[in-house]
Amino acid sequence: MNELAKMCRVCMDESDDLLDIYDNKSWGDRLSADLQRTKEPEPTPAELLNICSAYPVDTGDGFPLKICEPCLIKLREALRFKRRYTRTMEYVARVKREQSDKETCDLLEAEDWDFADPIKSENEEEEDGDGDDKQLKKENNNEVEKKRSFKCADCPKSFTGKAHLTLHSRTHTKVSTRTKRKTLK
Repeated sequence: MNELAKMCRVCMDESDDLLDIYDNKSWGDRLSADLQRTKEPEPTPAELLNICSAYPVDTGDGFPLKICEPCLIKLREALRFKRRYTRTMEYVARVKREQSDKETCDLLEAEDWDFADPIKSENEEEEDGDGDDKQLKKENNNEVEKKRSFKCADCPKSFTGKAHLTLHSRTHTKVSTRTKRKTLK
């Protein structure tokens, strides 16, 4: 048991000049500078082992409670590497999300989102009034029809944007699916 007190927990090197894994002194290295910039506390070697290793460190686990200076330096560099990689992946993920959002916005901006008044039936037009109004309404309807350049292949309807046509065309496929189900039964 006395041999464990003089052994490095990581490399198993035996020495009288080992550091306690629960001591959190600042080393003044690049990791310390990073931590000061982000106003984070200095981690103990035990916390570094928990962060960078799959094997947890617990008080009274029966393993050595000391670490040599070369292993601690490597452990601190490992944490610094892990933090850098995490920041890079978060940045790349954010850029990818922004690119995807930009593409979506570009698609939405390309669509014509002007909503026209509903087109009245011929009977409603006749009830509405005199010839001048009819002429004006016909001109407005012609303008609306010009804007509705996306025509349905299955029926006479037309739409102002491709997205609207796509949504409408799904109603035709649903009807045919229902018809197929009825014929199968």
